[in-house]
Amino acid sequence: MNTWFKYIKLLLVSVCTCLLVTGCNSNVSELPSNQTTSNITTNCRVINHEAGKTQICGQPQKVVALSPPVLDMMLALGVQPAGYAEVDLLNSKVFDRPKEQIPYLGDRITSQPINIGDRGNPSLESLLQLKPDLILGEAAYNETEYQILNKIAPTILINHRDGITPAWQQTISIIAQALGREDKVSAVIAEYEQKISQAKTAIAPIAQHQELLLLAFRGITLNSFTFGAETFAGGLLQDLGFKLVSPKSTEYEVALEVLPKFKSDLIVVMPSGNNNIENAKRQWSQNPILQSISAHNTNRIYFIDYQLASRIRGPIAAELFVTQIYQLLS
Repeated sequence: MNTWFKYIKLLLVSVCTCLLVTGCNSNVSELPSNQTTSNITTNCRVINHEAGKTQICGQPQKVVALSPPVLDMMLALGVQPAGYAEVDLLNSKVFDRPKEQIPYLGDRITSQPINIGDRGNPSLESLLQLKPDLILGEAAYNETEYQILNKIAPTILINHRDGITPAWQQTISIIAQALGREDKVSAVIAEYEQKISQAKTAIAPIAQHQELLLLAFRGITLNSFTFGAETFAGGLLQDLGFKLVSPKSTEYEVALEVLPKFKSDLIVVMPSGNNNIENAKRQWSQNPILQSISAHNTNRIYFIDYQLASRIRGPIAAELFVTQIYQLLS
């Protein structure tokens, strides 16, 4: 029912969108079939991305980020958002207190971006009112409405699914090209690598010969997921010197009863879904199965926010995650 409702809604909105953008076809960014890169003016470029090819001219000034990873990479490149869509819907038209309203990234925002809804259901009405120069989103959440978004403004979609590669070091190049900030990419990556190297040196005495289970924990009544080295948080922990305990390099679903079979020196728990850190700590302190895990008996269960560990997945989040891990384990 919800799927059909969304398609009907998109159909109705697309009709309205087409009416509203009539006469503004110069802003439509799909590359015409008879146009090649050879006849594009020098201040324009064609961006290859997950939804196709999009032409962008000049340096966009009014940019919308439709997810936390996109916002992270934008901010790392020195671009402030004009509009933003969070993971969960905020009951406010404007992010007028971004430090309080946007976890982990809000303190770097100097603008007051318009609330575009949630990442999987952006408000097309708000986008039409904002009239952005560029929309940046993720294929996993915005591919269905891509054609509509692309009529509102040139739209770039990246492949950056929750917790799964490709890493931000690859996708930031696409974002930078769209923003006209290609010259910033190498500096962002170099700064990140320097900080990770420093963190690895500091945490080496803790991580050496330590097996770590990274767990997305949805609660005692639902299956959880182990995260491997090809996930955002897993890759960072492996870079720091930990050996990850997981049957797969990506994500692997496990039942509660199976968790004691994983032999690890420590466990990093990421409460996910509707779970949170406070509730997860209570469950781990009361459930007999979880209490039987060896890492629990040695007080080596650590909890970290899933939003930071798996949803943002950019250079800023990486630095914050590594810092929190070091603080938790020290």
